[in-house]
Amino acid sequence: MQLNPTGNPTDLTPPAACDKPLRLMLAAAASALLAPVHAQAQDAPPGLRVPWQVDSAVLLYSEADGRVRAVEPVVAVRRTDAGDRTLSLKLTLDSLTGASPSGAVPQPTAQTFTTPSGRATYETPPGQIPLDPTFKDTRIALNAGWEQPWRTDSRLLVGGHLSGEHDFVSASANAALSHDYNQKNTTASLGLSLEFDTIKPEGGVPLGLTPMFGQLQKAASEKRNVIDVLAGVTQVMSRTWLMQVNYSLGRSSGYHTDPYKLLSVVDGTTGLVTGDQYIAESRPDTRTRQSIFWQNKLHLERGDVVDLAYRYYSDDWGIKAHTLDARYRWQWNERYHLEPHLRAYRQGAADFYRTFLVEGVDYDSTAGRAGIGFASADSRLAGFSAMTVGLKFGMALPGKREFSVRLESYRQKLNQPANVPGALQGLDLTPDLKAVTLTAGYSFDF
Repeated sequence: MQLNPTGNPTDLTPPAACDKPLRLMLAAAASALLAPVHAQAQDAPPGLRVPWQVDSAVLLYSEADGRVRAVEPVVAVRRTDAGDRTLSLKLTLDSLTGASPSGAVPQPTAQTFTTPSGRATYETPPGQIPLDPTFKDTRIALNAGWEQPWRTDSRLLVGGHLSGEHDFVSASANAALSHDYNQKNTTASLGLSLEFDTIKPEGGVPLGLTPMFGQLQKAASEKRNVIDVLAGVTQVMSRTWLMQVNYSLGRSSGYHTDPYKLLSVVDGTTGLVTGDQYIAESRPDTRTRQSIFWQNKLHLERGDVVDLAYRYYSDDWGIKAHTLDARYRWQWNERYHLEPHLRAYRQGAADFYRTFLVEGVDYDSTAGRAGIGFASADSRLAGFSAMTVGLKFGMALPGKREFSVRLESYRQKLNQPANVPGALQGLDLTPDLKAVTLTAGYSFDF
């Protein structure tokens, strides 16, 4: 299932499109434990066996109020031979369960909804935000990469990705070229990524901005293509200071709508659902994204490292976002280290984001026609601020092994809608989201 039931994946580093799934947010947390921690074997004598480097992690994610829970084991292996050629592979399995917001607003009375498959119904109690309790998904993903020297002072990297779920399949290929200048103190890089997605939602693809339940479907499946270009420069500023600046530009075309999200149609005076009540959301079929990422790593005495980063993101859907990320790796002694982490994020809403639609203004139930071109109540497209606070503990073990555990707390606060009518004024239309992530990692050679 491709929807993200909670936060906005633009709240990530590196940036990602807002219509990407929750699992990308989880993978971003897990990847912090999957970075290579061993020295490369590029100078190994001929004939000497070069070991595989293995980085593994298990991530547990849980949202408050009985929302989404996730379990995600990840295993990554890499091997660098005597010719400085590196093969890397990563396998990811994840399972998501729990209750996912549908996009409908609370009401003073109970509401009954049909599940995406159309085979069951569920009821939301009065005053509570509607959550689909049948949310469940499992995914398997494989990444592969090959890196090698290419001519003098250059490196070539090629890779691919394949993932599958019961209603979503994605395949991508990427390539990047980097070149060293200034006695290897400056590295310039340029990368290209192509992605091809197939979306086949339960119950078919709904026709946007038409009644969600009992309607004819637009199609059984849809497709989306994505192209991303990344240009960057890494500069050694001093013996203890490393700086990196990246610019990314991406464009996607095809189906961007979340087929499981809906909007409530309410009376402009009473605030009660009326007319067709619930309609399917609709988003533009193209999206252009760009971002600038600036990172600084400072190496202090005793092996401590300060990592500071800032990212600015914008797209032609009207979203603009700022991310500040800070980490401090405190080398307690030769064996143990601690790493506190703080990330602050803020974004503005998409131009077509609506908490609800007003009957006779945004939507005409009599004619069955919307008065606007696009609309979505997905909180990933809302204006909101978020804060992540975490702490990692790492322990070096004999034989080039390392164990680490990271605990993080995430809180998201959505902007409140203006001009709320009638009964909606006394209800929490945009409740805060709280989540906890626990990640344990283990690295070794074999």
